[in-house]
Amino acid sequence: MTIEQPPPPVHATAEETPPAPTPPFRRDDFNAFYTQEMSAVTVFLMHQGATAYEAADAAREAVAKLLPDLWRTLDHPRAWLRITAQRCYWRQTTTRAAPTDPVPDRPGGTCPLAAVVVSEFQQTVLDALRRLPPTMRTVMAWDIDGFTYTEIAEALAMNPAAVRQNISRARRRLITALDL
Repeated sequence: MTIEQPPPPVHATAEETPPAPTPPFRRDDFNAFYTQEMSAVTVFLMHQGATAYEAADAAREAVAKLLPDLWRTLDHPRAWLRITAQRCYWRQTTTRAAPTDPVPDRPGGTCPLAAVVVSEFQQTVLDALRRLPPTMRTVMAWDIDGFTYTEIAEALAMNPAAVRQNISRARRRLITALDL
């Protein structure tokens, strides 16, 4: 049985206390995997410029591709889920309408959007991320989600040096945009 550790908290600010760590999921417990990863993937896509609804739709579509048994056989299900969700988001139509109805809960569970709480500062960061060029925004989303430069390079089929350079440039732009 393979166990993956959850990613470190990425949204805690200096004045916030990080949430209690979630227990690692087991390969045979899809519900635990879903619970642990859905809100994380939704936020990951929001870092790339998606609205909460666009991110939730793309995350759900990616999770559906994992069923029934693909998620058990993957070497890196967290990375695969993010790559697939990212592609689903990119394929969404360019004429997007903001829905007015709440996102329905999945049977027996909670809506992943309910777990995504964005503070005023985090919204400012999301707005600054949306102003970055697409490549910088993408590598920053992976970096914020706790992946190493090597993992990002493999997932995005990039050179690790290009990943480092894009992250460095994106950080400089964010520092300027956020007046840090």
